[in-house]
Amino acid sequence: MTRFSSLEPHAQGSSPSAARPIEQSVLSDEVTTDRLARIDGFLAHAAPQTPFLVLDLDIVRAQYQALRAWFPFADIYYAVKANPSTEVIGALADLAASFDLASSGELERCRKSNIPADRLSFGNTIKREADIVQASASGVSLFALDSIAELEKLARAAPGARVFCRIAVDSRGAQWPLTHKFGCDAEMAGGLLLRAKVLGLRPAGVSFHVGSQQTDPSQWTRPIEHAARIFRTCARAGVELELLNLGGGLPARYRAAVPTLATYARTIEGALAASFGSSRPRIII
Repeated sequence: MTRFSSLEPHAQGSSPSAARPIEQSVLSDEVTTDRLARIDGFLAHAAPQTPFLVLDLDIVRAQYQALRAWFPFADIYYAVKANPSTEVIGALADLAASFDLASSGELERCRKSNIPADRLSFGNTIKREADIVQASASGVSLFALDSIAELEKLARAAPGARVFCRIAVDSRGAQWPLTHKFGCDAEMAGGLLLRAKVLGLRPAGVSFHVGSQQTDPSQWTRPIEHAARIFRTCARAGVELELLNLGGGLPARYRAAVPTLATYARTIEGALAASFGSSRPRIII
């Protein structure tokens, strides 16, 4: 049975590493050595039974601050499914992070951490109708979709909700592609968003995901171009979209080196400027 413990050596809100953003998605060797020494000390003191996972919340905070530093034009959402522990959720909530949900259980964990509903998004494109009802009743008003069935379900379970459509994109360069798992083509996305308005929902925008552990920053460029075309198609039909969710996929370093966050930020910023100009929507990443 796996147990969980967080390594929290500092007083609440006083983490020194959280205040200095780091350029790369991996901590420096010097910092890593310090963290490993602290973890060794924690294990020696706690003497836990195994298996046992220790997570350093200072690193969680530092990585979040790095994203904020390099993506100041975006709202940062944490995908709760990555690690739904209350310690991680609480640490990020204290930094005013927003949260992306994939289940009713994740919603409950965020509610117990007193996270405002306007900082929650239900980003899973396949949801139980009961979970949609629960989320809507809890104040969540932003939902993802990628099919007519999900659109009709949302119209029944969360009338008046804001919805965004996920498009399928090429995931070349990703160690875990998602091309054939979620999303629809751009033409269908435009049709679904226009239909959403007819059904009493509020079409908000477009999302995509370039695949997990995406090592090629240029893979964000083409999907941003596709999204901009959907925005223009909807605008011609009288529907103004206002949200673009760039998904996840920013890589961590394991064995092989990966590009820096700065490289991803510059590439994405350039693609947004080229495709949207001065009419840039609200950005989520």
